[in-house]
Amino acid sequence: MNANFIPGMATVLNGDDLLARGVRTVWESLSLVPGMTQGLEMTGERQILSRGVGFGYASGNIKILLDGVSMNSTLLATANAVLDIPIEQVERIEVIRGPGSSVHGEYAYAGVVNVITRKQERTLHLQTNEGANSGGGGVWNWHDAAHDLTFSMNLAGLEGDGAGVKVAEDALFAIGESALSNAPGRTNEAQRYKGLFADLQWRDTFASVKLLSDDYGDYFGINHFLPPDNHNLASSNRDLTVEIGQTLRFSASLDARLRLEALQHERDRNHLYVFPAGSDLFPSDQLITMDQNYRETRYLGAADIHWRPLPRHDLLFGLEASQVTVDQASWNWFGLDDPMPPTWLDLDRERQILSATVQDQFRVSERLMLTGTLRYDDYSDVGTFLSPRLAAVWRIDRENILKLQYARAFRPPTFYELEYAAQPVLDASEITTYELGYILTKPTWEGRIILFYSDLTNPITFDDIVQDGYINNADARLRGVELEYVQRLGANLKIDANLSYVDATRPATDDALPGGASLLGNLALLWKPSERWTAALQLRYVGERQHQDLVTHAPVDPYTQVDLTLSYRTPIKGCVAALGVKNLTDAHIAYPDQIVGFNGVDLPYPDGYPRPDRRWWLSLGYAF
Repeated sequence: MNANFIPGMATVLNGDDLLARGVRTVWESLSLVPGMTQGLEMTGERQILSRGVGFGYASGNIKILLDGVSMNSTLLATANAVLDIPIEQVERIEVIRGPGSSVHGEYAYAGVVNVITRKQERTLHLQTNEGANSGGGGVWNWHDAAHDLTFSMNLAGLEGDGAGVKVAEDALFAIGESALSNAPGRTNEAQRYKGLFADLQWRDTFASVKLLSDDYGDYFGINHFLPPDNHNLASSNRDLTVEIGQTLRFSASLDARLRLEALQHERDRNHLYVFPAGSDLFPSDQLITMDQNYRETRYLGAADIHWRPLPRHDLLFGLEASQVTVDQASWNWFGLDDPMPPTWLDLDRERQILSATVQDQFRVSERLMLTGTLRYDDYSDVGTFLSPRLAAVWRIDRENILKLQYARAFRPPTFYELEYAAQPVLDASEITTYELGYILTKPTWEGRIILFYSDLTNPITFDDIVQDGYINNADARLRGVELEYVQRLGANLKIDANLSYVDATRPATDDALPGGASLLGNLALLWKPSERWTAALQLRYVGERQHQDLVTHAPVDPYTQVDLTLSYRTPIKGCVAALGVKNLTDAHIAYPDQIVGFNGVDLPYPDGYPRPDRRWWLSLGYAF
């Protein structure tokens, strides 16, 4: 459907457009969505903040789907490997801002991201990134029209030592132990990515296998002690998903979609740098490192029934049942005088979920559509939840559209949060959002304005300063506005801009939520001097951001990033090429750090987490 006509506030990012604008990964692409910005965990895990929500260690507040299959782990609710998928593998990315639990269930708290991989093409591609990784891949598609059979395979591999970023001081300087530090030095940002996506469609039967492997260095150190720049791949994420399903068509007004899914998620550490030798915080005459192994398995069965009893009614009934178990959670420490327990997570921890959804889309007229949705989720370990949604889309005329929506979503505590909770009972967090959107479409331009207000109840955060564990923090409030504007100046020039403002605070104390920026902006100028050539200038503004509840730590300065890209593409088959420069003006870019506490000592990074200076990249491809 046209995204303007669906309930809620949706953005669709086209893969070819993203490549032309210089975007290299799914993680980068999401910063082009109004209200969304990037974050980084201290050991390199990618984060996405939506409307100021999502900052903190192991903070998964966005549902991440890969071709419709949920990829959020139950350990941390994150899906780092999906965020590192290169754009060369991506056909489009569908993003819903705000609550989405009424349809998508757990972790669809601050947004939903569905990454659709490339299938309908035959291409080969190579890429290289200055100081980062290089590699290539390809997409192959085969179709037998006589048997209505289609098969596609999409694969890519990237690897590099990573030049890292310069760090002048780490937390050891703050506690007077600079002699033990690896700073001044560079972060370890080595990376190795592998992705293979295979899809089969035979008539109304479908099956897919997705294999993701994402390894990376230990960046700024798990305790904010800069690790040695030895290119060690200290963190590993591996995801294997299998999906099989069938669409059943009973009549013109009744059909059903059945599917079975299995996901195996592994998250390991390999000689992760923990403490230097001789530190007063953790006395040891040896360097302390850690190996950690984790594996969970999830099985899911689902049935969706679509029924159109009347021309103006579309009914959806959905049932889901899933089970998650922990298969492995072991660790080994090196350099410690006293042994640690063999496991770091309860191996008996498991979760069963039963869910039911009912939705009615009622077209009052050709111009007005109402949507009502209610989802019920029953968890074996954390209780039950109701997620309602009421929405209206009023197409006033050919040019004016008005949207209204009320929605509530929830975020259950993860296995890791339950294991390391600092209070006897850790409740799920809930969010209630009211949205008003207006869209004005003209022949050469389109504008959108979205007003939103959200109440967050019992948000789950990691308190590493006072209680040393996960807690339900004070309730929070979000209120803001998002503006979007697209203008075509003739056939060859396009302007694509958005601006968002959010006031994200805790009303009880009037403190701003950490991590997110109040003001975000994007401006893209795309010029096509000919059918095959495109030049793109992309500006990204990120305002001042607060650190994690530490008033003595100065906010992270705002920045403006400028990217320049020149791309070439033949109309149907032939060469595809893109050459770009990231951070053209060499702006100082940094993300807020997550305060680390140890034995009552706060260990912040003095200047947050700095990001790379100016770098070039190149992507070459050929379409058959």
